[in-house]
Amino acid sequence: MISGCPHARSMFTYSMRRGLTHAKLKCLKHLLQVVAIKQLNRDGNQGNKEFLVEVLMLSLLHHQNLVNLVGYCADGEQRLLVYEYMPLGSLEDHLHDLPPDKEPLDWNTRMKIAAGAAKGLEYLHDKAQPPVIYRDFKSSNILLGDDFHPKLSDFGLAKLGPVGDKSHVSTRVMGTYGYCAPEYAMTGQLTVKSDVYSFGVVLLELITGRKAIDSTRPHGEQNLVSWAY
Repeated sequence: MISGCPHARSMFTYSMRRGLTHAKLKCLKHLLQVVAIKQLNRDGNQGNKEFLVEVLMLSLLHHQNLVNLVGYCADGEQRLLVYEYMPLGSLEDHLHDLPPDKEPLDWNTRMKIAAGAAKGLEYLHDKAQPPVIYRDFKSSNILLGDDFHPKLSDFGLAKLGPVGDKSHVSTRVMGTYGYCAPEYAMTGQLTVKSDVYSFGVVLLELITGRKAIDSTRPHGEQNLVSWAY
């Protein structure tokens, strides 16, 4: 755990990118190790629960295709997660809305990223005991290290999977529209196959270069899965 949490901002030099539920910071931790910090939004309804889940999951799970948790801060209302820094950003950054001077990913790199992300899911589903259902597999949660080595990040929605003779776990539907498996969205019954569906959506993104949901396209083409089907 990081000490001195009330003064955490003064300990780091950073650049911030805000999302709906958290801010991501690129930092120099004690000027020795470059790290990334996720600061949970204090107004987010799921913030504290997701923080606890992510700390638990990443403390127990270790694989070359999962992002490493370096530390965390839980002091008063402050909730910070400190990760290894992934210098190439997310897969989403390299697929969509590219600036004119940025080259699209070549085919071999796309397949390398897909294979690495699949290995991360395989570890969660088949190697972890009990199995872990990621529940938020999407291109923005696949972070890229040197040479485009992919790692899964953001485990706040992860859920322990069914054990014994149980076929699923029942839970409130969470995840991202466009990536969520339809049977899970309709029934709330969650299985590892829900992640496999989401992986298929990301694979379609890699193959086509289209977004999972794109409201700028004609009505019948906005949903990638429906368009591909």
